[in-house]
Amino acid sequence: MKRPNNRSSVIAVGLVLGTLSGPLMANVGPYVGVAGGLNLARGQHFDYRGQSTRGPQPPLVVERPLFDNDGPAGDYTFKRSPLGQLVIGTQFANGLRPEFELSLRRERTQTITFPDQTVGSNAGVQLSTTTGFGNLWYDLFPQWRLHPYVGGGFGVARQILNNFQTNVETAPPRKADDASLAYQFGGGVRFDLTSHFSIGLDYRWVKTFNTKLFPYEEQPQTFFRSHYNAQSVLFSVQYFIFGKPKPPAAEPVAPVEVVAPVAPVDTDGDGVPDDVDQCPDSPAGSVVDATGCPPPPPPPPAPTCKQPGPGEKVSLAGCGAGDSIVLRGVNFATNKAVLTVNAKTILDDVVAELKAHPEVEIAINGHTDSDGSDASNQKLSERRAASVMAYLVSQGIAANRMVSAGFGEGSPVADNATAEGKELNRRVELKITKGIDDAAAAGAPAAP
Repeated sequence: MKRPNNRSSVIAVGLVLGTLSGPLMANVGPYVGVAGGLNLARGQHFDYRGQSTRGPQPPLVVERPLFDNDGPAGDYTFKRSPLGQLVIGTQFANGLRPEFELSLRRERTQTITFPDQTVGSNAGVQLSTTTGFGNLWYDLFPQWRLHPYVGGGFGVARQILNNFQTNVETAPPRKADDASLAYQFGGGVRFDLTSHFSIGLDYRWVKTFNTKLFPYEEQPQTFFRSHYNAQSVLFSVQYFIFGKPKPPAAEPVAPVEVVAPVAPVDTDGDGVPDDVDQCPDSPAGSVVDATGCPPPPPPPPAPTCKQPGPGEKVSLAGCGAGDSIVLRGVNFATNKAVLTVNAKTILDDVVAELKAHPEVEIAINGHTDSDGSDASNQKLSERRAASVMAYLVSQGIAANRMVSAGFGEGSPVADNATAEGKELNRRVELKITKGIDDAAAAGAPAAP
């Protein structure tokens, strides 16, 4: 026996899958469709409900009985019946497919069984069910030509029952009908034949809520209650108005012209080609930037807070929070807080700097040497610091930019055993609490 060709089998499977999934996109947009198939209604159980009312009696000796309106009336089974359907919907590219469906089912009875187990005649007994559903289906593979789907719907069912039978002797029943809410679930598979037509194999399971049928004129308050339940299998055809979306047209590709590379020209030999060299006459070997020009000089270093030397004026440039400047020359009368003339001259420089930099805030700290008691030195340093602050305020500096404090002899910077050390310890310091850069940073957004 000749063994099958495995390669041929693989090729055949590939062709089938390519046809089903395809490179083509699925049909999208609005569509209309029709479907037909077989419907099998589940056996229905009817119960008496309502109110017994006596109607006109015929001229007979025996009166027609009243129905017992609280009990079973009969069980019906149905034959397989034809089903027709009309649909209108829209297919979206994401797989969702809202749809309106109108269906008609006509069931003929197969058997009728009454509560006493007697069997009725099914001649001429027919149940017609018309349903209208708003459905929402979801295609599992919307980009394939073959795509299964699932979903459901909710709507209304209208039922018409002809020649209803019971085992109670009464006048012939009339045609009874009622409308009730209904719902369905279903699914199936669709295949896109062309850019406009699709076919499908569909399954539906339909169920209604309570249905009330009033078949008797003699007892108009008497009705039969039941639920309708059916399953259907259909073959469907859909026509898509716009069909498949057209793929975007490919843009024409311009021919590529191959140009031989040309070596760049550098006349002045500085390593920058002439076409970008902004300084074509740079001396050979000179340092240049990307434009062929000498790089700009580096920016001057940022100023730092500087302690003034002898004869130099006080400057707040570059001073930030935490920096201190000792005001050498700001002296007082012995054991007093009265400023000397020379001290006021130095403080005038401080006034000018504070006016030039209104964003700067300071603390004025007074210090003494070790002569005298600690208590007296503490009070003396406080009065001297306050005297400096009062003078600055008198020269136009806002008081809310300054605070004053005294530290007595507790913070020496030199040896109090010598006259030179004591002179250094007797001092007034300006401590920057808010500098120029600090004020700028306060207005800027916080760093991450």
